[in-house]
Amino acid sequence: MKVKRPHMVPKGYIRAWADRRNRVEVIDVQHGRGVTSSIENATVVSYVYEPAVLTHDLEAEFALIESRGLSAIRKMRYAHITTFEERDALIAFLDMHLERGRYADQADVRTFARLLRTDGQTEDSELSMGDRLLLSRHVEGATRLARLGLERWPWHVRPALRLATGDGAVLLWRPKPGAEISTISFPLSPTQLLVIGDDLPADLPLNQLMAEKCRRWIVSVPGHLDLSKAATIAAQRSKRP
Repeated sequence: MKVKRPHMVPKGYIRAWADRRNRVEVIDVQHGRGVTSSIENATVVSYVYEPAVLTHDLEAEFALIESRGLSAIRKMRYAHITTFEERDALIAFLDMHLERGRYADQADVRTFARLLRTDGQTEDSELSMGDRLLLSRHVEGATRLARLGLERWPWHVRPALRLATGDGAVLLWRPKPGAEISTISFPLSPTQLLVIGDDLPADLPLNQLMAEKCRRWIVSVPGHLDLSKAATIAAQRSKRP
């Protein structure tokens, strides 16, 4: 399923950050741009998840995960009890968010590949971001939340103030370096933080920590971001090793 203008951070999710005119603030930390945008245009990159070589319909897969996950998110926003099936749907949504976030700044990257066909012939080609995202699923050591049994961990939604979101919004917490993951946090809205697992301290700088994890997109309610700092943030990111 070819989708001409997919959102790298799902439109149905960031709608909770929109004002009455359906606008959000967006910082593109890769290109140093900060804008106020309609949710129809926010975080859009044309054909970004379309594989160039592999045949898996990644857009159709993501569309189904988004539909099921957003349904569960809406229930949690209104303090409705979720079933194990809905928790599974939300875990799949978080895994998708993590997966897409890892490649959010690589939409224009093309990787040389030599393909071996079934007839033994080889062909030179280029892998798109969609191809590399699919292939990364077979790399050992990649974090998949669905393998952690999160549906049986403690879940709660705690109030917050002026939470931002972005492609790095799924935060994984460990009690100490090298330990197993003990907590996952994710903003459900500007005023609601989903916490799965052990509770977190109340004074954590969540927006700062989240922004540091974002590879391209930071999204917030209009008036909450300093859009003038977008170019500075991009320049600082470019100096990282």
